[in-house]
Amino acid sequence: MPMPLGAGFRGPGGRVGYLLRQAQHTLRTALYQPLAELGITAAQYSVLSVADAEPGLSGAELARDTMATPQSVNAIVVHLEQAGLLERWADARDQRLRRIYVSESGREMLAVARPAVWAVEERMVASLTQAEQATFRRQLTECALALDVRAAGPAPFRQVLAGSGQGAAQRKNSR
Repeated sequence: MPMPLGAGFRGPGGRVGYLLRQAQHTLRTALYQPLAELGITAAQYSVLSVADAEPGLSGAELARDTMATPQSVNAIVVHLEQAGLLERWADARDQRLRRIYVSESGREMLAVARPAVWAVEERMVASLTQAEQATFRRQLTECALALDVRAAGPAPFRQVLAGSGQGAAQRKNSR
């Protein structure tokens, strides 16, 4: 019988990488139904959401920011463009480069999808206080920054944490 969620290697004693993947998988599973009712997938929502937050990204930039492969993002962009949710415009300086923008219909979709996604996220952290949620977000960010191969030297976020006395070394010493 498989190990139940929250027990053994799937619980607090488990490896961090596995637990992150487990949380991400359960989040995507929980998002499936509410987004399917709107006619989009979690991956499509991610592309729409990032394209809305950062208008004018190239396909490669959008892939990097959505943490998906360029091939996957291209297929999603083509689908969302055909559905009228995204638009691609030629770059003013490089006509071969197409910049990606959310259309008015895409913004309308996001206006409906975001509350559904946020409700799932709220369920995910419901057992945490507001302060614990802020700490959790900061710690997740620190984990990503610690492994970011694109970072050249100390990341600005790390410098802010170091200056505030909130760095990992101080937390370890206070345990």
